[in-house]
Amino acid sequence: MSSFTKHPPLQPLSDGIHWQVVEDFEYHVGKEESNDVVKVPAGFITDGASIPKIFWSIIGGPWGKYGYAAILHDFCYSTQTRTRLASDKIFLEAMKVLQVNIFKRLIMYRAVRIASFIPWNKRAKQIKKEVLKTCLP
Repeated sequence: MSSFTKHPPLQPLSDGIHWQVVEDFEYHVGKEESNDVVKVPAGFITDGASIPKIFWSIIGGPWGKYGYAAILHDFCYSTQTRTRLASDKIFLEAMKVLQVNIFKRLIMYRAVRIASFIPWNKRAKQIKKEVLKTCLP
């Protein structure tokens, strides 16, 4: 089974919403010690799971057992070095590693498959602008 190298400490930011990863950590995709690794650097900023408040009583808030899976998902969406589907599957797999119950895992996975194209596309546009800035004189 997949694995996290550690569960790094997080530091809350002054806005009350975002958190900063304090130490680098890795997640081995597919199986423990696989060569397919997501490396989240210290300094990465996340908001945890983006669960609408209306669903907090059913699923939970931004942080729960699924918190480190949410960090991975945010990082994958931020860097976009993998496809959206691959990023979402890593999120699902990581929740299983974290022993999130199957009901909650599947709801959260389906929610990101349905709605997360919006933040994915927004970030893709930002990346495109950043690349264009570095290419233009």
